[in-house]
Amino acid sequence: MMKKITILTMALIWSVLSFAQGSKPVVLVSGKAVNERNMQPVDVDVRVVYQELPSGKEAGLARINPANGAYKVILAPGKKYSYKATAPGYYSVTKYLDVTNLKVYTEIDEQNLFLAPLMLDQVVRINNVFFKPKTAELLPESNIELESFVEFLKANKKVKILLKFHTDNKGEAADNMKLTEDRLEVIKAILQKRGIKDDRVEYKAYGDKWPAAFNTTEEGRALNNRIEFVVLSLDYKKYNKTKKAKK
Repeated sequence: MMKKITILTMALIWSVLSFAQGSKPVVLVSGKAVNERNMQPVDVDVRVVYQELPSGKEAGLARINPANGAYKVILAPGKKYSYKATAPGYYSVTKYLDVTNLKVYTEIDEQNLFLAPLMLDQVVRINNVFFKPKTAELLPESNIELESFVEFLKANKKVKILLKFHTDNKGEAADNMKLTEDRLEVIKAILQKRGIKDDRVEYKAYGDKWPAAFNTTEEGRALNNRIEFVVLSLDYKKYNKTKKAKK
């Protein structure tokens, strides 16, 4: 297995050098894919997939080194990408990479990916769902992430989740609450249209009440504008039955 990985790594390096010396520059991206709970490599087959935004066209594919979770992939500059690691039994936490301003050969490291194990009470941030600022207007770049989320729910048919909507504290608190309620309705309608039943998903808008970071910087506000879900049960029918009995 290690011999195979070494051969693949050497082939990748040769490809990078060839591209870098040619007329078209490339971007060499590296990072690790690890278990979000313990920051260790996972013991199942893991693939790292890069897709162009907003088209969703596959732009790069890599397999990780099982010893340390490391990967490398070659991309074309001048584009925006959505990327994620996929593995059985895990939710893929997607991330975003913008290299539209790069014109020369560039190496980008620390593009680490986190796999959230499908466990009770697990909280998972849904990245790459983009709204026009301070509106409930969904941007086309969100389609890939939402499609991935629907696929996750369809592949894990018994999972019951709570979908939570948050924003930053710019503006009035009442307006921020209304904003998250409106965004909730947009996402809810998409899931319903794709066949996700309401008894599998609970929805909750929080406005600016539960920040994940300080609202004093642009980066902090970006972290607070988020959608996340909590795994309520691995058997939604049993969960719903128990909840009704307690009322």
